[in-house]
Amino acid sequence: MKDSYDIEKPRSDLNYFTVGIKYTVLFIVLFLASWIAIPLLIANGRATRMNSVAEFLVGNAFIFSILISLSVITWFIYRIRKKHTLGEVFSINFNDSDQTLNIKTVNLVNNQEKDHYYNYKNLSYTFYKSENPLFGKQRILHILNTAKTVHEINIDRTAWCRNERIDQLIEKIKAGHPNTSK
Repeated sequence: MKDSYDIEKPRSDLNYFTVGIKYTVLFIVLFLASWIAIPLLIANGRATRMNSVAEFLVGNAFIFSILISLSVITWFIYRIRKKHTLGEVFSINFNDSDQTLNIKTVNLVNNQEKDHYYNYKNLSYTFYKSENPLFGKQRILHILNTAKTVHEINIDRTAWCRNERIDQLIEKIKAGHPNTSK
């Protein structure tokens, strides 16, 4: 038995030029913000009352501003790279006769599609709900192959929330699919 869950293929206007501009502006903003924040956050009480570490940081604010900016941007680049390496999931196909799961993804930077095939016996799923004031309620599905996350789908922040059969997919995963016994 085959069971498919699909959404419209995601598209993005991103390219390497716009990503470069985005991270250049982010670097400048973080650099200026940390240049101002380092002296303000380090001072204990009054600016004239600082310990030797604080004096060192204030004396070398330029270097620490660059380090703070680069570390935040490196963290963002790592997360974006991971997301674009895995791609955005737009199709999930369960093939019970072959005991395989086919997941189709698209890389939003270069619009390349990839097919990923996984055996049911190596798969596991984690589904959890999250709620915070910024993004509200979210349902997040992690697909794991040999205990390593291979795909992450944030249902409420992507087009998956408009899929007519998303509740069936969630129930199928909660019920313990894949069923590896024949």
